Amino acid sequence: MRGKKELFMLTTGFVLFMFDLVTDIVVATCIMAAEQTVAINNLQYCRLAFTCSSIFVRYVQEFKDWKQTHWDNPPCGDNYKKCNCPNCEQYRAAIMKSNRSAYKLAWVRYVETLTESTPQWCLQMYIMLRQWDFPWLTVLSAVISLLSLAWSMTALEKARVHKNRHNFTLPATVVFFTSQLFSLLSRLFAIVAFAYVFKEHVFTALAVHWLIVHVVSWLKIDLDFEGKCDAVKLFFGYSIFSCRLILHVPNRLTKEVSIPRTFYFVLYSIISVENVLLAILVVTIPIPDVKHMSVLRPIVLSLVIIGVVLGTIFLMVYNKHLKPTEERREEPTEEPTEEPVV
Repeated sequence: MRGKKELFMLTTGFVLFMFDLVTDIVVATCIMAAEQTVAINNLQYCRLAFTCSSIFVRYVQEFKDWKQTHWDNPPCGDNYKKCNCPNCEQYRAAIMKSNRSAYKLAWVRYVETLTESTPQWCLQMYIMLRQWDFPWLTVLSAVISLLSLAWSMTALEKARVHKNRHNFTLPATVVFFTSQLFSLLSRLFAIVAFAYVFKEHVFTALAVHWLIVHVVSWLKIDLDFEGKCDAVKLFFGYSIFSCRLILHVPNRLTKEVSIPRTFYFVLYSIISVENVLLAILVVTIPIPDVKHMSVLRPIVLSLVIIGVVLGTIFLMVYNKHLKPTEERREEPTEEPTEEPVV
C-alpha cells in the first residue's frame, strides 16, 4: 500500500489530538465539579466547540485526501511518477496539493499545541507541585499534552519537507520526534521548577530569554539581508517570530540566514544553557517557603540535564545523517508555494 508513512503520521496526530482533548475535558470537568464554577464550564465548552469545528474537520478532510491520492489506484500504476500522460500529470498535481493541505493542517495543529498544550502542561505541573498531589488523570493529561506538542512539531517538519518535494523517512521521523520530546521535557520542566521556587519571577526570566534570542536573530538576519528591507520593520516583525524561540528553535526560522545549521545550533545552545542555569538556580538558592526541595533537587537536575544531553544527541544524529537534502526528491512536479510564517 502506498502512502503508509503519510497515513501513520496522520493517524498518530489524530489519536494524540483526540486523547489530548478528551483528557483535558475530563480534568476540567473534575475541577469544575469540585469548584462549581460556571464561567470555566462555559469557557471549556467554547474551546471544545472551536476545536471540533476546525481541527477535527480538517483531519476528516485530510483522511479523504489521503485516500484519493494514495489508496486509489494511479492512472498508469507504479509508473505514474515518470509518465507524462495528462492523467498522471493531474494525479501528481493532486499529490502536491495534498502535501500543501497537510502542511496547512500541521501548521494549525502546531499553533494549537503551542498556545494551548504548552501553558496547560506548565499550569498542571505547577499546581501538582504546589499542592504536592499527583492525580493519575492529571498526570496522564500532562503526558499526552507533552507527546502531542512534540508530535505536532514533528508533523510540521515532515509536512514542510514533503511540501518542498523531499523525502522524510521513518527513521528521520522517530529521531526528530525523540529529540523534540527530550528537549521539550528539559525546557518545560526547567520553567516549571523555576516558577515553583521563584513564582512570578519566571516571567522575568522568560522575558530576558526572549530579548536575548530576539536580538541575536534580528542582528544576524539584518546583516544577511542588509539593504533589502527596512531594519525597523524587520525588528518588530521578528518580535513575533522570536516568541516561538522561548520554547524551541523552528527550522523554518533559521532558513533566512546564510549558514542556517550553525545559526540553529547557536539558538539551540542558548536554550539548553538556560535550562541548566535555571535548574542550578532552583537547587542552589534556598527559599524559606518552598517545600519538598529535598525530593525535587535530584529530579530537577536529572530531568533537565538528561533532557538536554539526549535531546542534543538525537538532534545531531538527525542533522548529520537523516535530515533531507536536495538529492532526496520525492515528486519532481510543480514548484512548492511559499510557506506561511508565524
